[in-house]
Amino acid sequence: MTIREIVTAIEASMMFGNQDEKIKHVVSRCENIKDHTLFFHFGKRDINKEMLSEMNNYVIVTDDKSVAETMNGKGTLLIVNDSKQAYWDFINYYRDQFKIPIIGVTGTCGKTTTKEMMKHIFRKKYHTHSTYLSQNGLQFNLNYLLGLEEKTDVAIFEMGVAYPGNIKVSGKYFKPTIGVITNIGEAHLDGCKTLDAYIKAKGEMLEALDNKGMLIINADDEYSKKIPMDCYEGTVRLFGINNSSDYQASNIKYEESGMRYTLVHSKNMYEVYIPGHGEHNVYNSLAAIATTHMVGIPIQEAINRLRTFNEMDRHVKVHKGYRNHTIIDDTWSCNKTSVMSAIKVLKKIANEKKEIMVLGKMQRLGNKTKEQHLKLGNMIMEMGGVDHLITVGPDAALTGKKVIELGMDASKVSFVDDAEKLDSVLESICDKEPIILFKMSLGKMKGAYREVVKKYCRKS
Repeated sequence: MTIREIVTAIEASMMFGNQDEKIKHVVSRCENIKDHTLFFHFGKRDINKEMLSEMNNYVIVTDDKSVAETMNGKGTLLIVNDSKQAYWDFINYYRDQFKIPIIGVTGTCGKTTTKEMMKHIFRKKYHTHSTYLSQNGLQFNLNYLLGLEEKTDVAIFEMGVAYPGNIKVSGKYFKPTIGVITNIGEAHLDGCKTLDAYIKAKGEMLEALDNKGMLIINADDEYSKKIPMDCYEGTVRLFGINNSSDYQASNIKYEESGMRYTLVHSKNMYEVYIPGHGEHNVYNSLAAIATTHMVGIPIQEAINRLRTFNEMDRHVKVHKGYRNHTIIDDTWSCNKTSVMSAIKVLKKIANEKKEIMVLGKMQRLGNKTKEQHLKLGNMIMEMGGVDHLITVGPDAALTGKKVIELGMDASKVSFVDDAEKLDSVLESICDKEPIILFKMSLGKMKGAYREVVKKYCRKS
């Protein structure tokens, strides 16, 4: 983009510089400036004068004319009435260049897998842009938006919720035309404080859609049903298993390396196979098929593509590992909804093997941490318990104490606080080729616990 185009878009006046220069990068932090960068300067933030002295082709947008002194006549200086308003004017201008399907995906669990399934389906025909893995923090939004190019046919953006208002902000960047809510569980209570506030925060997807467009939602999810829909004037499509849906799965079966089910849509029936175990993956695939179908991919074509989908690492991934033990590595994140999904897989594929569950702390629960870990103990016992539970750390220990209180044999519950002790306990109880579920949040941890999981996942 040329500076001339930007001047018009944000209603700026040029104090000095060259309107015909081209911009290749846009930033809002001074340390990220390089040649051909457009930098939005907010408030009275300091500007690194020494760094700017080494560059010539950069642009600063500011409402502070004194910034000119820092630039020493180099680069281009654009003056606006309000820098933050100019920033959002630029965001709106850039986003509006693209008349393509933009898909926003949120949910407590499954949003990354669902997004990756969509990418896999789309890529054969469409140039697809998306967020990277599960990196969906607000700080990434600008770069993700600017990743849209002239050749982009469709884009898929994860829209996470750490606090109320997060999806509203992401929606201002991405302006999705299709919104997907995979499910809503009890999570992120540190930022949202209450479940009701968290449900409302997820419901901001409707506002991101400007209360129109297309919403694709889980018909079986009780908390998703609590999203206020009074003002929504768009189209809703449902996916599910138990309740009547536009995209409904039945005859669900576990196979050696994945799931098979029958999809019913508009009275037509399709046989579906997806790699990876668990009903949660059936829901993920239903959401992906429904969304890609709305964009224009025939259902059978989407199904054919999903057969070659690669399971995501550390997302309920099954390994034949150490000493021929069966290992379920589900160490990407940990919340109550995902614990339930993982236990269901453990029980479906255990085939009378000794069930061992290694449980870590559930994340981002704030002052609800104790309450939620005690509730998890109830849930585990309601699901039939396991043969041996190993808790890691003081918070997960609350769950261990709760299952003992509810009747589990205390000798079958172990409490560990370090990786060496975890390995020792596993070595002592792993007889007759058991099945071990590692349910922990090790997404950012590369230390000793991760090495224990790797040891057991490797075939010896």
